[in-house]
Amino acid sequence: MSAFVTKAEEMIKSHPYFQLSASWCPDCVYANSIWNKLNVQDKVFVFDIGSLPRNEQEKWRIAFQKVVGNRNLPTIVVNGKFWGTESQLHRFEAKGTLEEELTKIGLLP
Repeated sequence: MSAFVTKAEEMIKSHPYFQLSASWCPDCVYANSIWNKLNVQDKVFVFDIGSLPRNEQEKWRIAFQKVVGNRNLPTIVVNGKFWGTESQLHRFEAKGTLEEELTKIGLLP
């Protein structure tokens, strides 16, 4: 097991709400805007790989693929399991159920 996989597992275990992200990724910026809008940005640990060298970004994405089954940006993990990407947030927002869904996972009271 690579050191990246081990570190990915540790980060996910340490943070009930986790997001693999990159500063250059428009979908990540959208997800972060949701956390800010709902005032839960302090509850979601965002691991931003955007400033790392490209080869290291790829190693992290491969590690998260192995750990949670997804390498997309953003990858949102709740209680150690893959929850979704920005697509999930968009779907819930379009249906008007975003706050309800985030309450179900404990992110909102």
